[in-house]
Amino acid sequence: MSRPHLLAVPAGVFSGIVVLLILWLTLAPQPLGEEGLPVFPYADKLAHALMFGGLAFALVFDRMLWQQRRGADICATARHIGWPTLWIILAVTLFGGLIEIAQKWMELGRSCEISDFLSDAAGTVVSALVSPRIAARLLRC
Repeated sequence: MSRPHLLAVPAGVFSGIVVLLILWLTLAPQPLGEEGLPVFPYADKLAHALMFGGLAFALVFDRMLWQQRRGADICATARHIGWPTLWIILAVTLFGGLIEIAQKWMELGRSCEISDFLSDAAGTVVSALVSPRIAARLLRC
């Protein structure tokens, strides 16, 4: 997507799409069908880290897109980790924890695993720390 196309998308759309995908992939009984995908050991943990890292990226990107539209210097935002990034880390990590609890509560054949939650948190932290610079490049900072 070129810059004009990115700027035409309302802030929040990317995050909303990622949230819906995560909810479907984590709460549906068999989101990929009965056969699933051939996987390697710990592929599930990698998938959790990528999903929640993707959500952290989408939130950072949407925030910077919103800031750019308001005339803020997103280049300065990309250079340091501030409170908004820490709030994103906290929110996405809590979202991962709530999904694990919901999996147990809903009893749809999904398991509640602390290792999934830790993978969610690890992906979130790593992504939130590198996302501002990537988002700034995408927005042509």
